[in-house]
Amino acid sequence: MKSLFLLLIFTTCAIGQSMPVSYRLTASPRTASATVLTPAAVRALEQDAFRMINAQRSDDGMAALEWNEKVAQVARVHSNNMAEYNFFSHQGLDGNMVDGRAGKLGVNNWAAIGENIAFMKGYDDPVAAAITNWLRSPGHKKNLLNPDWTETGVGLSVTPDGKYYFTQVFIR
Repeated sequence: MKSLFLLLIFTTCAIGQSMPVSYRLTASPRTASATVLTPAAVRALEQDAFRMINAQRSDDGMAALEWNEKVAQVARVHSNNMAEYNFFSHQGLDGNMVDGRAGKLGVNNWAAIGENIAFMKGYDDPVAAAITNWLRSPGHKKNLLNPDWTETGVGLSVTPDGKYYFTQVFIR
């Protein structure tokens, strides 16, 4: 069942040249079928997304991205903040964009940095839904299939009421 899917376009940005758009999400009542995933299960979903992205890049004749755990931590922090504070935006509540968040976490060794985010609830396979919808969106697809990116990390946060917040950060 597809009950809600929001997607925000973000074009590759080296110094925060995006147009931040924010959405405050209305709280959903908790249901008896609450989503509880262990940290290991969340990390497995992040790796599933990473593998699916690299499979698509391979299908398009592109080099695979390398997993970067520090970059994944940048993505996780943003996904966790969106989930905890119930918002959906490239701009954090502290005003930082991906480049600022990366700097705060000591990820400074990049020539360019970009980000894709996705929010959803009600999908049987949220990872496949996120990747599919990113590929349907010109801006997200441009990020996923950009031959200049060399490293990436995916961060996922899942709320007890079943909201999935994905952040993927790209660097070169």
